[in-house]
Amino acid sequence: MGKKVSFFCLLVWLAAGIVGCSVAQGKTGDNRKVDYTVVKKEDLPAEVKKVIDSKKQEGFQMTYQGEGELYIMKGYGIQSSGGYSIQVEYVTENEEEVHVKTKLVGPASREEQKDTISSPYLVVKMEDRDKKVIFD
Repeated sequence: MGKKVSFFCLLVWLAAGIVGCSVAQGKTGDNRKVDYTVVKKEDLPAEVKKVIDSKKQEGFQMTYQGEGELYIMKGYGIQSSGGYSIQVEYVTENEEEVHVKTKLVGPASREEQKDTISSPYLVVKMEDRDKKVIFD
């Protein structure tokens, strides 16, 4: 009888674990794609330019809100050469958060490398949704 009770408890525990994992995954799986624009340097608001200029030597992740827009900024700090680019892997949202993931892409060839150092950064603009931004 004791083995049956133990086995039953084990089954209940496993079922609860499976259901719990499904619920937890569902919350992150509810992310929806967000419309955004990658902003050119010349189109950045003066405040954003100033902040980037002061931080671009280091890696940074910041946001700036203004005039109904949200600017999401990601910098990768000093790199040993030029020719780097940044790819946006995704910008998604759920009920509480905006998630952003970017990727630094190095020069494809030695010819693309420049003899100068660089500080690559990216600014994404979207409608301000008054949500916390998470850099994945």
